[in-house]
Amino acid sequence: MSVETFTKQSREQFTIWGSILDVQESEETIVQVSSTVTATDKEGKDAGEILNQSSIELGNDPDGTATDNMLGIKVRDGVEAKSPYWITFLMVTTANNRWEVDVKMKVKESPSFPAVSTTTTT
Repeated sequence: MSVETFTKQSREQFTIWGSILDVQESEETIVQVSSTVTATDKEGKDAGEILNQSSIELGNDPDGTATDNMLGIKVRDGVEAKSPYWITFLMVTTANNRWEVDVKMKVKESPSFPAVSTTTTT
């Protein structure tokens, strides 16, 4: 199932999804090779570096009985100062429809802590 907004830390990497469950026709599925996923930063500039294009995959929305009605991609990295990012799934289907899902990704920087050294005595 796709979500509208999520927050991640800059070092996290995981798969997010765009779904056509609520709009698809009977037996309609996503054509992976014709579909795209793009990203822009808060200024509207290309931010494709936050997407792992080689990870695009089809999935089945768990809220329905249809198959191949979700498109997934792995997100990575990101900078809080450029956040929020907009990730756009443009999904072309076997019914020759085009469905778009936009997801907002906020990035929270991991807190940095000063290095701590320890000394062991015997």
